[in-house]
Amino acid sequence: MPWTKAYPMTTDPVTSDPMTTEPIISDPKTLADNEIHLFITQPDRISDPGLLQQYEALLADEERAKLPNFYHQRHRHQFLITRALQRTSLSEFCDVEPAQWRFAKGTYGKPEIIQPTGQQPKPEITRPTGQQPKPEITHITGQTPLSFNLSHTAGLIICGIVKGAEIGVDVEDRQRSTRAAFSSLFSYFSEEEISQLETLPGEQQKQRFFEHWTLKEAYIKARGAGFAIPLSQFGFLFENDQIETFFVSQNLQDNANDWQFWQGRYAERYPIAIALRSDKRNLKVIPHDCVPLQHTARCDGFKLSHFSNN
Repeated sequence: MPWTKAYPMTTDPVTSDPMTTEPIISDPKTLADNEIHLFITQPDRISDPGLLQQYEALLADEERAKLPNFYHQRHRHQFLITRALQRTSLSEFCDVEPAQWRFAKGTYGKPEIIQPTGQQPKPEITRPTGQQPKPEITHITGQTPLSFNLSHTAGLIICGIVKGAEIGVDVEDRQRSTRAAFSSLFSYFSEEEISQLETLPGEQQKQRFFEHWTLKEAYIKARGAGFAIPLSQFGFLFENDQIETFFVSQNLQDNANDWQFWQGRYAERYPIAIALRSDKRNLKVIPHDCVPLQHTARCDGFKLSHFSNN
């Protein structure tokens, strides 16, 4: 059974040393076929040294070896909490402890689940020429494999989890400068998108820029090819602040109608987007505010709008 440590608190549950009893075993959540779970954490609120030590204990040796290589402490802190969030979020749905997960990066760097420790990989499967193999989950007999994706920016980390579909997530910080990005619009956006952006006043243009950017990153991350996909060869057109159309160039050999998207703003500062290749209908996103190994709570105040071409 997956486990999550929970503590009865007499102080701030994040920034102060907790008064603890024995770890409490929590029941696993059910991951339904029509659900996307989005786990959200704020790394700047997590500073308890004991909790951070527990996060480090969850890491694989190769992950732990990276920690001293970070020049800035904030980047080390973000890396550590991102890995803890990834592991504990997946363990909400499987009979696997967080430290058991093992991951590998695909051709373009997207992390995928390989196996929990102690399990043997499945035999290699013959695939059509040119199709990239994907690591398989070997610990859940007879169940559809989980897919996940991570994103982080200054002050926020998110992890999206779904069953049986390709998922990409992205979060950005609206407080960061967009000056350099605006100077390179023709590299990042289609002509149609640029035309729409140029009609908007300054602050609205910046907001729309981040909406475009998170949607684009979520899409290329879901496809697993990252920036190998030219950003100007697909795009989103808006009408009255809502996505009206998603289009893809024939060069990308993809069908725009296969995709669904969600977008929203967390605490106003953070635009978030989710991309999912799925023909399922009535899909729902379930967001959770969490501190890994301490608590997870439904984030009902965070709303996302949904779009598909169909």
